[in-house]
Amino acid sequence: MHWQATPVAPRRSSEAVLFQLDDVSYTYPDGKEALRGVSLSVLYGEKIALVGQNGSGKTTLAKVLCGLIGPSRGRVIFDGRTVGKDALSDLRRRVGILFQDPDDHLFCNRLADDVAFGPLNDGVSPEEASAIVSEMLDLVGLGAHAAKAPHHLSYGQRKRAALAAILARRPSVLILDEPTANLDSRNTEMLLDVLHRFSGTLLCISHDLMFLYGLCQRAVVLHRGAVHHDTDFEALIAHRPSLREHGLDFTFRFLCCSGHHDVAFRGEPDHEAFSKRAQEKFHAESAASSPLGHALRPRARPMEKPVLDPMEERTGPPLIALEDYCYRYPDGTWGLRRVCLHMKDGERIALLGENGAGKSTLASVLVGIRTGRGVYRFRGQPVRGRVRKELWRSVGIVFQDSMDQMVSSSCFDEVAFGLKHLGFTEPRLSRRVHEALARVGLDGMAERVPHHLSAGERKRLSLAAVLAMEPRVLILDEPTANLDPENEERLLRILDDLSTTLILISHDICFVSALTDRTVVLHQGCVVQDLPTAHFLMDDGLQSLYGLDVTYHNRCCRQILSLHGV
Repeated sequence: MHWQATPVAPRRSSEAVLFQLDDVSYTYPDGKEALRGVSLSVLYGEKIALVGQNGSGKTTLAKVLCGLIGPSRGRVIFDGRTVGKDALSDLRRRVGILFQDPDDHLFCNRLADDVAFGPLNDGVSPEEASAIVSEMLDLVGLGAHAAKAPHHLSYGQRKRAALAAILARRPSVLILDEPTANLDSRNTEMLLDVLHRFSGTLLCISHDLMFLYGLCQRAVVLHRGAVHHDTDFEALIAHRPSLREHGLDFTFRFLCCSGHHDVAFRGEPDHEAFSKRAQEKFHAESAASSPLGHALRPRARPMEKPVLDPMEERTGPPLIALEDYCYRYPDGTWGLRRVCLHMKDGERIALLGENGAGKSTLASVLVGIRTGRGVYRFRGQPVRGRVRKELWRSVGIVFQDSMDQMVSSSCFDEVAFGLKHLGFTEPRLSRRVHEALARVGLDGMAERVPHHLSAGERKRLSLAAVLAMEPRVLILDEPTANLDPENEERLLRILDDLSTTLILISHDICFVSALTDRTVVLHQGCVVQDLPTAHFLMDDGLQSLYGLDVTYHNRCCRQILSLHGV
């Protein structure tokens, strides 16, 4: 691959250190100490996983490493030079960072211009830059989208576009912050393949331990801003007490995937028994007794064409009804095409589909943010005028990017914002706000500035703000993205207890299998499947058709379980 960084020439052992951090600390302007006395060495060519709970300091450390912020105390040495004014330009030229939010990278009107921006500023000729753009966009599967406006792409597509823009500069160091968040399984495997062929130094921040297992050899665990473990990645995964200690134990996922989410929700005080039970249930997936087991077996011949199951057994008037609904973006791209969809009060529905299928577009229509062509009825009435206002009061949404919902300077005010518009006053207002924050694990953080929170904490804050308003319909767009395993499990419990209508957009098949009873699959803006979730999970042909294959995650799970001698 031409994009690979030039392999670093062998060095003497005394010169093998690329990064050296000595007693590095960082404090945000609001007084929050994000890093505390971090001392760390990174060798040339290493592939390191940076892991830890939400708010543990991972993203702050990444910003220090790439020179975006300087430490409040301590020093950073890069390639033998202390990072200061003189060394910053070299550091920033050689280190590429993929932020959690891809929109931090994309600011041009054409995707091709965003990818060309870095090489052109590095002095590359326009002709060579054009060739680099084509190569990078093809690499991430976006070659056909070069002329599109980035904001007309899906979130997952924008994530891949941001990666293309970074790789276009030929960095020798890559720092990736939650790279798999919002990616479908097919593109997660594509990303893994790209990173395996990258010959430079890699530091990857992720809560997706299965992805990291296939990529990294070393794990650095941060806890409350300090390095608590620096060990072999395989050893960390094999030592469940360490995972539990830092909120990284994802054993509950094995139970959810094997159709035993009731056990996962209730938990089990005996962790060893829980572990054994999870392993047994996971291996039982290959049997026909488990709905997901069918999907995890080697794929059968793909279906020749999708079959739409309208689930005609549903009775009663729909809460939400779309008839022949279309939405087209200004550049002519179809977001939705002739969508017909009915949703009953109290249903739990998964909206699935590969990146760019139209899921988020449909969510924005359902909540009243976008208006297309066709019929949209809420509680039997066309959505316009008074009914649209009722829709806004009744339908709550948590966006993929929680920053889209941040409007206040404190967590308290963020949750209180919607409640005030519903007429809440003191003391009822404060009571509801604190209850909502505690529910999502943010108690004690009422006065924190939302923009100073980690992405996972902001995701939970957005959820608290919506839950506090007690919507009749709750739409969650990639709710597990950026959440650590402990807070994923917390979210599962919260949603399982709700009686509201739930619409869940996710590439997380385990999460979907645990929470929904109906699955709607979108493909190129069209509804191509509408069937019970259990039936979807049993049909491996559907998953191979629409980029929702779970074989990759299953393979990683089995490799991880093998570390325990199972």
